Amino acid sequence: MKEKKPQKLSEGSVVRHLNGGLLALLFFILVAFSKEASTGIPPNEGRTLGKELPNITLVDSKGREFNLHTLRGKPIILSPIYTHCTSACPIITDSLKKVIPVIGKPGEDFWVLSLTFDPLDVQEDIVAFQEKYGLDGEGWKVVRAKTKEDLFRLMDAIDFRFMSIPKTRDFIHPNLVVFISPNMKVKKYVYGVVFDIKEMVKALKYSMDGRNLLEDFRGFLFFFGLVGLSFSGLYLVITSARLLHKRETSRNLHS
Repeated sequence: MKEKKPQKLSEGSVVRHLNGGLLALLFFILVAFSKEASTGIPPNEGRTLGKELPNITLVDSKGREFNLHTLRGKPIILSPIYTHCTSACPIITDSLKKVIPVIGKPGEDFWVLSLTFDPLDVQEDIVAFQEKYGLDGEGWKVVRAKTKEDLFRLMDAIDFRFMSIPKTRDFIHPNLVVFISPNMKVKKYVYGVVFDIKEMVKALKYSMDGRNLLEDFRGFLFFFGLVGLSFSGLYLVITSARLLHKRETSRNLHS
């Protein structure tokens, strides 16, 4: 009986295996580094942690103007929202209303700012938002930036990137709250729309502690971690392609 020669795996087949593996790797990276229950592009924490917020002018729901740095001395829980939101922002605010009374008293232990990032929100909008959610307007303030310039300076400082949806008043944005230290520095992001009490207590405590070296190196750790994950994933893709090559060669030998 004449022995059959092994058939070579075609170049196209190898390319298909590699492409499939690389797509799977890309999907894995996106999932691995995405923030829970978040939409939009998450902040680059390596650029913001430990950085001081600009002393912009804010206007609260009672029409009072004040500089952000007048809140120095207590931590701030900053919740970026927009008043016409009908999806994530109401859930975030309702969750904070359940968690905040458990972890402390706004105005005494910390400040809470529900800050609209919608440049088109006006005074009537933040008043309606405060009334809708029953916020006191003192320890928990609903605020807007006095000018667009001030708004975008603050959004840049926390790297909060949002995008308007054409022909609507809606936005694509990350879902999060930011913990600011008593000396006005970005200390911690908590992601999601529903917040865990233990996680919020930990974040509040961390925001009151001193400087952590990880703030300086977090960006590099993220980068090196991403590079390491990519190389590991690429190795797995190539190894998988080789195994598939061997299997198809073996199958051709016995066919």
